Amino acid sequence: MFTHEENEMLVRVGPGTPTGELMRRYWLPALLSEELPRPDCEPVRTKLLGEDLIAFRDTNGRIGLLDAYCSHRRAPLFFGRNEECGLTCVYHGWKYDIEGNIVNMPAEPVHSRMKDHLKHRAYPCVEVNGLIMTYMGPSDKKPLLPDLPWLTLPNNQVCVGSKFLLDCNWLQALEGDNDSIHSAYLHKRGDARGEEALARERPMGSVDIDVLPWGVRAATIYPIDEERVFLRTNTFLMPCIGNTPRGERGQSPPNGLNPAVHTIYQVPADDYSNWRYDFETFFDHPVDDIEAYALAQREEVDGPSFKKRMNRDNDYLIDRARQRSGEAYCGIIAGNHTQDAMVTENMGPWTGPGSITDRTKEHLGATDLHITQMRNFLLRALHDMREGLDPPGVAFKPEDNKIHDGARMITATLPKDKNWKDLLPVS
Repeated sequence: MFTHEENEMLVRVGPGTPTGELMRRYWLPALLSEELPRPDCEPVRTKLLGEDLIAFRDTNGRIGLLDAYCSHRRAPLFFGRNEECGLTCVYHGWKYDIEGNIVNMPAEPVHSRMKDHLKHRAYPCVEVNGLIMTYMGPSDKKPLLPDLPWLTLPNNQVCVGSKFLLDCNWLQALEGDNDSIHSAYLHKRGDARGEEALARERPMGSVDIDVLPWGVRAATIYPIDEERVFLRTNTFLMPCIGNTPRGERGQSPPNGLNPAVHTIYQVPADDYSNWRYDFETFFDHPVDDIEAYALAQREEVDGPSFKKRMNRDNDYLIDRARQRSGEAYCGIIAGNHTQDAMVTENMGPWTGPGSITDRTKEHLGATDLHITQMRNFLLRALHDMREGLDPPGVAFKPEDNKIHDGARMITATLPKDKNWKDLLPVS
């Protein structure tokens, strides 16, 4: 039974909260590169881990991510002037560079040393493969950018597809990404085919778990007949990443290893909302038509707000006739992310800023093993941090930064007695 205290510990992400401080020890997506399309372009508001922030690209193309309110009188920097390698508050002219240094205070006396003793809150950023990543933790604990394929492979092998603002707590969205079983129901469509579809029509088999230093990998195993099983893996990576296989629809890759991985970050904006980022990574060759698939999902987003057009206010435009016909099992004619949101955004109160589910009222079954192991992993990470240890998956030396192969996914039809872990690359 998940306790109220454990639930509260994991869902709260503001400054000073246990999970908020855990999240701040990792590099997290802050924005898409395209949101700051050119030097000296308009600043962009965002919110991460309960903090209001402002992002800008300076004259030299570098990214700044600052506290959204001026250090002088807390005026909003969103309305500031982005020019000459800094963001200037239009209220009294205080100017900040990307590191939060105050480079000008024109309303202060010339001899004032005030700017030499103040520093505006700023977070370092790294831009890679269409993402702007930030680190919000202690400067003396800043880890290396993790060796994850979507961050370290050439950019022509990575397609940043979608970004969405979800009206729910980060953890229930993340748990949805790592709940492989729901795909057989929520995302079931009338045109499903192949061995995967066949397996899903049969009785549920089992979930097998592989707990790793940086997360939890799960294999969902469906019986096909007396001799064979179909399985697919998905992997939770710290702190808020879910990975699922990507390949030819309904077909198993010849060696079981998928040629690509679909990665989802669920980055908390605050306790009641989070940013979902979806992208595709090909391990061995450049991105081809998968880019069209990834970009097509943006049609379900309303411009720069990143809010879904199908949402809580309009019941996701559910089509009960198509639900009854079996064309779409859940009745939502949209991408998987919108179908996911229909569930995860409504696990709590239907009114208010967004939902936080009450996990003390759940009744988990055998196929929820990945979810329970994820929660235990997160709780152990919080315990380790309280003991002064570094959280799992962060690395400070290149020789310790070895997560790349952990993102490989399996979709395979196997003899019943074969160990699926034998298909994974040797780390």
